[in-house]
Amino acid sequence: MIQHHATDDLLLEYAAGGLDEGSSLLVASHLALCDRCRQVVADAEALGGALLESTPAESLADSAAAAVLARLDGPPTQRRRVRVAGDGRLPVPVRRYAAEAGAHWRLMGRGVRQLVVHRSARSTARLIRLAPGSRVPEHTHGGRELTLVLTGAYRDAFGTFARGDVAEHDESVMHQPAVTDEAECIVLAVTDAPLHFRSPLVRLVQPLLGV
Repeated sequence: MIQHHATDDLLLEYAAGGLDEGSSLLVASHLALCDRCRQVVADAEALGGALLESTPAESLADSAAAAVLARLDGPPTQRRRVRVAGDGRLPVPVRRYAAEAGAHWRLMGRGVRQLVVHRSARSTARLIRLAPGSRVPEHTHGGRELTLVLTGAYRDAFGTFARGDVAEHDESVMHQPAVTDEAECIVLAVTDAPLHFRSPLVRLVQPLLGV
């Protein structure tokens, strides 16, 4: 049972189309697992649609209709089909990105590997696999960090986070997630700035890790 839901602010920003692609991917993956938050987004979208319908219409330039018709008459857009295969434990939204990224998991430390599934100027989204009992080095954040648990569970000062749970942290938070001993934990983590590690040794190799 999901104990840590996406915040209402995050869900409303998603419904309004205001999130960057990495954060949108995380929220969409959470919605695939969470009936409660899916309903919040549906309600927000319905409200937005009602407000849009009540807005007075504005006239368009005469050239607008011609431009739209010209695009419709043009050649069809070629869309690449993406294979949705791989780990069936992953929600379909993130599974699509993982399929495109391939299987090039990069070692980050003992028992920890990452697969970058999206990178842009606004955010980086990565899948992180953590072995049972492993720990992420203690760190804070240069900006917002969103984490969605996909398999297994981890604990930190804010509680236990299991499948479907979302954590949202910023530069005010210092924590050290520790995976439970029962099973491997896979999370989807989205950051908009580099992490700040407490350990000088980890900071030294941080450029090599890409975090």
